[in-house]
Amino acid sequence: MRTVEKALALASRGRLYPSVILYGGDAAGRQQTALDFARTLLCAAADEASRGCDAEAPDACRHCRRIRWRDRGQDRFHPDFRVLERDLRTATSVEATKAFLQTAWSAPFEAAAQVFVIAEADTLSGGAADALLKLLEEPPARTPRHFLLLAASQLDLLPTLRSRSLALFLGQKEQLPQEEVEAVAAALARSLDVHFQTPSPIFLFGAAAALGEATGWDDPRARRPWAVGSAAVLRYLAAGGELTTERRRALLRLAQELLDGPLLRMRGISHGRILEGLVCRFIPPDSFRP
Repeated sequence: MRTVEKALALASRGRLYPSVILYGGDAAGRQQTALDFARTLLCAAADEASRGCDAEAPDACRHCRRIRWRDRGQDRFHPDFRVLERDLRTATSVEATKAFLQTAWSAPFEAAAQVFVIAEADTLSGGAADALLKLLEEPPARTPRHFLLLAASQLDLLPTLRSRSLALFLGQKEQLPQEEVEAVAAALARSLDVHFQTPSPIFLFGAAAALGEATGWDDPRARRPWAVGSAAVLRYLAAGGELTTERRRALLRLAQELLDGPLLRMRGISHGRILEGLVCRFIPPDSFRP
């Protein structure tokens, strides 16, 4: 079974596969694991068992102590550790990716290898993914270069990238905040309970607004607020209200469709309009009259 520990052991011996997908867990966990791999790969320690210094330790090597995630307010950086983050609201552009990968054609500045991290590999545009794939298929024949592709799910990456990479699962995704789910479910219940008694578009818009009380809508690719909305609908169903079979089926379909909300958001549609459209689609204002 592939584990992070075994892969780090391979990295300490210089035998790690050139491209590694780190998926699952949360964003912070993926970033920390990428740092662990980078410090192991670039460490100056001659002893394999000692490779990968604690960056905060007084005796950390000159490479490990400077390998930092650049958005953590640190002045120190390592020229052979590079991170590519999304440059557009919905994608990582081909221009940024090509510029990022250009360094791979030159020799390392200080260490014996180079590490390139793509922080949100699932946001690579088609052209950006092709540029990365070309480099993986035809790598420079000189110094070792390692590519760490971070993503919530490896299935969001192109099959061609997955086939040329070692995939490491970092654990289940972060749990949804139950207090937020309960708050959204309570607001949703207030609108739907009234609507089922006196059907009106006004109450449906109120239900859509209740789903919109989830947080995290600023990122068009974010899945979390849609998952919170879906969980809130299921929480409303689980509350055991007097709902007909037809109403229950409609709400289950709504919960399912909410999970695909990011696909619609990527088309430039605001989350509010999408929520209103989905609610009115599955709970039409003129149907389900008592």
